[in-house]
Amino acid sequence: MIVFQPYQKAFQVKKYYFWITIIFIGGILLRAGLAIYNRQANDPHLPVVRLILRNDVLPEKNDCWECFQPKLFHSVLANLFERMRLVTNRDVDAQKVVAQLLNVLAGCITLWIIIRFFRSQPAIGDRTKLLVFLLLAFNPQFIGINSQVTNDTFLILFCVAASCFAFLFLKSRQIASYFLVVCFSIFAVLTKTNGWVTVIAITLSLLIKVYGAKISERQNLVYTLLYPLLVISVVTLSPLSQYVDNYQKYGSPILLNIEKQPAPQVIMQTDVPYAGIRSIQDGFFTFKFADLLKNPVTELLDDVENTSHRTSLWTRLYGSANSLHFENFPPSWRTPGSAVEWVSRGIFILALIPLMFLWVGAVVDVWQTVTGLLRRDEVSLRDASYGLFSLLFIGYMSFSVLYAFQYRTYNVMKAVFVYPGMLAYMFFGLRTVNIFFTHPGISNGYKTIIVVLCAALSILYVFDVGILYIQLLPNGSGLEILLDSLQRVWR
Repeated sequence: MIVFQPYQKAFQVKKYYFWITIIFIGGILLRAGLAIYNRQANDPHLPVVRLILRNDVLPEKNDCWECFQPKLFHSVLANLFERMRLVTNRDVDAQKVVAQLLNVLAGCITLWIIIRFFRSQPAIGDRTKLLVFLLLAFNPQFIGINSQVTNDTFLILFCVAASCFAFLFLKSRQIASYFLVVCFSIFAVLTKTNGWVTVIAITLSLLIKVYGAKISERQNLVYTLLYPLLVISVVTLSPLSQYVDNYQKYGSPILLNIEKQPAPQVIMQTDVPYAGIRSIQDGFFTFKFADLLKNPVTELLDDVENTSHRTSLWTRLYGSANSLHFENFPPSWRTPGSAVEWVSRGIFILALIPLMFLWVGAVVDVWQTVTGLLRRDEVSLRDASYGLFSLLFIGYMSFSVLYAFQYRTYNVMKAVFVYPGMLAYMFFGLRTVNIFFTHPGISNGYKTIIVVLCAALSILYVFDVGILYIQLLPNGSGLEILLDSLQRVWR
């Protein structure tokens, strides 16, 4: 037994890497397949890129619908199109394919960072890591956003990378990790404004580490104060943020393309166009699961009934996070027929399992962080990663609540807005699922049931993506379009 133990352990390691590679490749294929045949996105970002190519200057807020955004993503695309000579109106579809494949690459790098993060969790079992990674890699919303021309994938990548290196820095205090935290934080904010949530979470976790230290170290304080100063300074001075120009022209460095709605009342429901949040109670203190199962696809109507899941923030985040078809947008992604509805219903029922693990993990981590702060217990705070994941979780949930409260329309309540905090959700899932699998009081039968149900959920995820893939096949292969354009411009 003792002689063969090292060989047995080596075999288990190889088995883990085999299955994690299979899942990773599966995630790549699902993303690439969808990106090659897709031609539409949730928001029109390519007009921003074309304005940069046409005028050789960054467009302002009123020049197009998405021109209010920071311009890192758009500038990268403009430079890429210029180098590939895809700059004319005839190259529109080829531009879409290139941009979507770039987002596929960014999504795959995000998955790779998650795998690397798993290596920093030696106490977590391989079965737990594989199950959590399976649900992430095959998550329909994550696959869908990686297959569109939007800046969300870049934001998710940079926030996940910044959070991962922040975790490593808090643990080991390596200067290389600190440098990468600063760089990826800057990239995140220059991509999209809600990247600031990650910056604030990292800043507060650094402060918590200084506060919880039994022996005060000046170096820790310097790192803590320097991080937000570097990020704020570079982002403000960077032309890609346009903060200085925005403040001079519009009176605010951060802009939006939609107007705020009157604040909702606590109980009494008030109507807004494309509701949305009708009251604080109905919007933020309900989970309309019954209506979600009854209507698993969003009704694109101005007026809906009070029982509609469209007026409940948490129901919309849950539906959006687990189905490509829930939002019923963009138009080419709308799938008629009952098949997709039954797939969505199955997903929504089974997805309650990972949701339970996530929320239990979140509550435990927040509690550990709060009690560690109150007691100034350095050990507890270190075990809770100095509140990093709790702050990311609270930050992005609070951002969704505030965004929905101020603008109130149903289309501002999207799961993709909380995906930049993805590393926190992975951490919560890892810890809770691992406790479940290693608890001696839970029988192997129950553990097998959870594995089977989560595997069934991942299969339904693939069906959800596959239905859309088949629906988009008539668009024709984007690779052929791209090759035709490249042959024409490179002759």
